[in-house]
Amino acid sequence: MPECAGRTRRDGVVDGVAVALLVLAALGSVPLAGGTGSAVVWAVTALQVVTSAAVPALRARPVAVSVLVAAVVVVGLLPSVVAPGALTDRYAAVNLWPPIALFSAVVGLRRYAPRTRAPALWVLIAVATVLAAHPWRPTWSGTPVGILHTAVPALLGLYLAARWQMVQALRDRAEQAERERVLLAEQARAQERSRLASELHDSVAHRVNLMVLQAGALRLTTPDPAVRDAAEALRLTGCQALQELGDLLGMIRRGDTGTGAVTAPPADDLPALVADSRAVGLPVVLAEDGDPGVASPIVRRTAYRIVQEALTNVHRYAPGAAVDVTVRYRTDRVEVVVRNGPAAGPAGLPDTGSGTGLLGLSRRVEALGGTLTAGPAESGGFRVNATMPSHVSSR
Repeated sequence: MPECAGRTRRDGVVDGVAVALLVLAALGSVPLAGGTGSAVVWAVTALQVVTSAAVPALRARPVAVSVLVAAVVVVGLLPSVVAPGALTDRYAAVNLWPPIALFSAVVGLRRYAPRTRAPALWVLIAVATVLAAHPWRPTWSGTPVGILHTAVPALLGLYLAARWQMVQALRDRAEQAERERVLLAEQARAQERSRLASELHDSVAHRVNLMVLQAGALRLTTPDPAVRDAAEALRLTGCQALQELGDLLGMIRRGDTGTGAVTAPPADDLPALVADSRAVGLPVVLAEDGDPGVASPIVRRTAYRIVQEALTNVHRYAPGAAVDVTVRYRTDRVEVVVRNGPAAGPAGLPDTGSGTGLLGLSRRVEALGGTLTAGPAESGGFRVNATMPSHVSSR
């Protein structure tokens, strides 16, 4: 598409210089030719001067103007063939309008219409080269000058235009690479913030859930009205904290879909985690099979997070349900199974989760090369099953 819109002051200066150079080349050739002042010379000069004014239109009509310039060059050389002697060899040697005009035409065409071949232009340049070199009567002075005034400037313009396009493409590619680098850096920072937020949510939300359940249990069992009111206030405050924590996590994770390994090392003490849930009345049975030492630390931490998230969901959606936690440590893999039965009491916690717990864990397990599935169990309740390789290096 022609680059004709939004002309700048620099474009105007370049156009003015080009027109002035072409006009001076055309008019200056008359006295430099040794006083040649025939009507043919002045007619060719006038045609060249008029055509020079059309060169700035290369931006808007690159094909038409370049073909026009080449045609004028051919017309200016025809008298040397049709009427030998009308244009002397000295005039042809000092007339610099053809090389400057052909150079400008080729550069303008390749710059402003890079995908246009314009075969008519190259045919006219070839004709001009033949007329200027007059191979039917070659001379040591006339033939080289004719080639230098026609074919050489056209080829030089083609080379320089191709080089300019290559440099421009490399510059654009470098700028695009820099933009992509900045975007990747921003994405990496967003993913890191999201992972840290998830770690914070997993750790704090579990403890606050336990606190809320303990406050609720205290409110139901204590005979002291003051203690009952304080327990209720504590429970409500904990619920509000869970809601705010979930909202904050959602704001941080908004628009982020990245995966990756955790960076903040949490605890991996499964017996202590299960004991906390038992302390608030949740019947949990933990079965660990194998040596935890065979698993990488990041795998043990991920297993801990899976059990923690599953117990939190049981507290929230199925309070009082019996829970079986099974962790098998093998030399090649670690299996985590958390299965709970139907709820045995009214919900003790509001639905304050961010909805990204199991999804985030699934992505984390996939990043380690494992799989995680979650869904209703056949006998009722819910089941979470995860399998991960035992040996994964921390990142």
